[in-house]
Amino acid sequence: MPENNVDLVRRGYEAWNSGDIDAVLSLVDPDIEWVGYTHIPEAGNLRGRDEVRAWLERFLDAWEEMDVQIVEVVEADDKVAALVRLSGRGKGSGIEVKGGVDAHVWTIRDGNVVAVTLYQGTTDALRALDG
Repeated sequence: MPENNVDLVRRGYEAWNSGDIDAVLSLVDPDIEWVGYTHIPEAGNLRGRDEVRAWLERFLDAWEEMDVQIVEVVEADDKVAALVRLSGRGKGSGIEVKGGVDAHVWTIRDGNVVAVTLYQGTTDALRALDG
């Protein structure tokens, strides 16, 4: 039975939370387009698994612990918006961080993630589902 888009996205977060970058990348197209948060260092547009891997490694390396909790999932055609809350403990500082609800929009074609866009908050992400 083929995996549905929501299950694929959930599997991506399970891999993220376990620190398994290879498992995350196994879900994405070789030419993935990844648009990162605009409010953190090294944000921007990434293309391809190598660039996404490098960003994920740098991002996760800054944290002693990092967890993404799915609050809600909204599906529209080939897009899945995951409303998520990030929390973690900074490496070195030990400072605990708990974020508000952000949205990550995953575009999926033929069982392959072709694009991911990370939004701070939810408004812009939900608009992206309409268009």
